[in-house]
Amino acid sequence: MRIAYSCAGEGFGHAGRMVALYDDLKQYHEVLLYIPETVSAFVASRLPRAAVRSIPCFTFIKNKNRVEYIRTVFYSLRQALHFFPAIKRLSRQLVKDRIQAVLSDFDPYLPWAARLVGIPVIQMNHPGIIRRYLTLDPRTWVAALVAFMMEGPWDWRLHVSFFGGDIGPVLRKALLAKPVRNEAFLAVNLKIESRKDILPLLDAIPGLTYRLYPAPGADFDEGLRNCTAVITNGGHQTLSEALVLGKPVLAIPQRGQAEQELNARMLQQSGRGLMVYDVRELGKVLPRFLASLEQLRRPAVIPVGFRFKDSRQELINRLNAILAAYDVPVTATASRSEAIKVAV
Repeated sequence: MRIAYSCAGEGFGHAGRMVALYDDLKQYHEVLLYIPETVSAFVASRLPRAAVRSIPCFTFIKNKNRVEYIRTVFYSLRQALHFFPAIKRLSRQLVKDRIQAVLSDFDPYLPWAARLVGIPVIQMNHPGIIRRYLTLDPRTWVAALVAFMMEGPWDWRLHVSFFGGDIGPVLRKALLAKPVRNEAFLAVNLKIESRKDILPLLDAIPGLTYRLYPAPGADFDEGLRNCTAVITNGGHQTLSEALVLGKPVLAIPQRGQAEQELNARMLQQSGRGLMVYDVRELGKVLPRFLASLEQLRRPAVIPVGFRFKDSRQELINRLNAILAAYDVPVTATASRSEAIKVAV
């Protein structure tokens, strides 16, 4: 089949999953990537031969390192004024490219464009899982609303997650291609705006060695494979990669980002890491984290609903089954949705 594959432009987790899946999908399908400018350089550097189209994207409104969900919702509503012309343009591009199915990772533009021209949509993402973990905290409900808007329409949906998902974590082949070692340094993966509060605490610990990412010339894949533990935010992809590689994680979720807080909370519940709600607590939690690395690396049990193995091939199999069902003529006695259920 000819597939259009789109992803969100916020962060690099969605684009990272695209990179992880692209070569496998190409074995079975013709794949065109529809990506926002914010991740185009990242994707092009890793998939230089991929056919690429540009799409708009919604973004989160932030104040320093904090996501402001209410402002994000209102900003998105204003941006929606330009939404219909954009999806009309994209629908014409889908027809021109002879696309038969759309695979979307948390991008609403291409799914709505596909709806206009009757192309089936498979939605595959992680953030939508927050709707399965709603609490009394109003931020989780706002985050669930944002997730609902970002998923757009779909005929089939798969949530990818190391906890409670339809599919477990998905890693890039390149990350798994070399041996995993413990070279006694921390891999510290932080946004620039977070570093001024965190790095002085690390520098104050005698004998502590860490490597900072992203940084010029630094290879984060190598750092993940060879570190003793990871300090990062609450982004799902990095947490998943660390967990699959057996690296304990100290997660410092972005303030106000309900999905990252959920990821970090579930990381701690898994027994493979700790979390810090407020960076001001880091001075107390960091020594406890460093003292608990062996215990976190080898927890006694795996809680129900958690997955710590690469599920890339499982996801490819599920996607191929769904796509094959859409590619098969529907009989008079079986609906397309019934055919998909049988295939999957």
